[in-house]
Amino acid sequence: MIQSMSTERVTVSLPAEVKDAAQRVATAAGVPFSTVVNEALGSWLRSRLVDAWLAEYQREHGPFDENELRRLADELGLPYLP
Repeated sequence: MIQSMSTERVTVSLPAEVKDAAQRVATAAGVPFSTVVNEALGSWLRSRLVDAWLAEYQREHGPFDENELRRLADELGLPYLP
């Protein structure tokens, strides 16, 4: 069963160019601007959680070496960016 999350209206300040570009993309995609903002914040939060997990992993197991990072990128079919 999927539970719906409650919503809350918030006010944020954005550079006009960022807001206008995001609004154009939202309109072109046929989605509300709030959906774009929600997805952006969700992506930002997931990134921070992954960063925290990686930091904790490396504290316990030591830092990743370049060969491990290259191998992982290769396995995922991604370019390696040092």
